[in-house]
Amino acid sequence: MAAKATKSSPKKPSAKKSAATKTARKPAATSKGSASKSGDAPAAAKSQIAKNGKTRTPVAPAKPSRAVFLPRAIANLDDEDVLMSHGGGGAGFGRCGGRLLSSKIEQLICHKLGLAGVVHSHSPRHYEVRYEDGRVAAYAPMIVLRGRGREGKSVVIEAVEEADAPIMRKVIAFRSQYGQEFYIIFVASDDVLDEVTLAAYDESCAVTNVNTLIARLAE
Repeated sequence: MAAKATKSSPKKPSAKKSAATKTARKPAATSKGSASKSGDAPAAAKSQIAKNGKTRTPVAPAKPSRAVFLPRAIANLDDEDVLMSHGGGGAGFGRCGGRLLSSKIEQLICHKLGLAGVVHSHSPRHYEVRYEDGRVAAYAPMIVLRGRGREGKSVVIEAVEEADAPIMRKVIAFRSQYGQEFYIIFVASDDVLDEVTLAAYDESCAVTNVNTLIARLAE
């Protein structure tokens, strides 16, 4: 008799293979969790507000405070000011090289120097000056010429509109300490020049003669 054909039973997949298949089909739990958390955040906030019974206005984060700018005209009003790294002048008379001009006379001198092609800078830095009583202050020359000198010294142009201006004390102290390095030309009206002490400058010039002064400096 012919032997009966035996049916081969199909092999069952291994446990490891089935586990891998289930893992591949299962979506990532982290994406669901993050999505649900992000979606529930507004709802949680609303429920918290409803629970407390009060509506809170969101507070904007505080902006970082800006550094205080001390213009030249303000800084020189205080004889007890500390040494500063800022230069410049008061507001209302324009700018030159990023510096604010402090007075109408400084604006006039700056304009004439520019027309004559004389390179200059306004309050390029502060110098420590010491008064007779031992106190220390900071003085910033109004205008310093570049590449042009007198008697082997750098030229400083200083100007005031009043003889009793607070800057006068600093100019006198500056010339007393740095007179070997800087040649100070003082510009003011005739009435003011009559009252200004000779210890404040090496050379003086009336406002009406600024054109002549600039022409000589440009030579």
